[in-house]
Amino acid sequence: AMDPINGHVKAYVGGPDFNFFQYDMVSTGRRQIGSTVKPFLYTYAMEEGYTPCDEFSNTMPIIYENGRQWAPRSGRARIGEMVNLRWALTNSNNWISARLISELSPGALVRTMQRFGITSKLDPVMSLCLGPADVSVREMVTAYTAFANQGIRVDPIMVTRIEDSQGNVITDFSPRRTEVISENAYYKMIYMLQSVINNGTGASLRSRYGISAEMGGK
Repeated sequence: AMDPINGHVKAYVGGPDFNFFQYDMVSTGRRQIGSTVKPFLYTYAMEEGYTPCDEFSNTMPIIYENGRQWAPRSGRARIGEMVNLRWALTNSNNWISARLISELSPGALVRTMQRFGITSKLDPVMSLCLGPADVSVREMVTAYTAFANQGIRVDPIMVTRIEDSQGNVITDFSPRRTEVISENAYYKMIYMLQSVINNGTGASLRSRYGISAEMGGK
């Protein structure tokens, strides 16, 4: 957990007990990120001129890549209908993500994710839009600061300053900020990410924890 404005790390739990588990699951460990990749894809789309109101056919796409067929699975809601991108992200629809990446570029999605701070290996393939890549918690927390900070990514700061035994400051550390989302795309993304929590796959956050504040997420 970190402050998305100044980068200060508030909590860092690498494992259940260092005496028995000396492996850092925050920075060293990596897991498939699944649908948490979709905000990166949708940000890329918004930067390319798409809007939350753009509609796609909610049918299974058949995509060919390097001579091989790929047909992702998805949910059963509104099959065969035209649905907009806001609905698709709100409900984490895989078919619409696949249609988006087929109209865009897997290589450009990789570059988008790298701007967000993802340093793990990312293969520029169509299925990247569904999150098969192994990424660390630290990378994902860093990346998502952009959605909570007006499109500005802030890298985490573990230490704010170093002093000697006399209290003299030897060095201090300032936040490192990088703009990764344009203002126009940012507000489109916030609108959709709030919908995920208010009406979609993240709705249980409010009932489970009793949170009434404005939230966005995936």
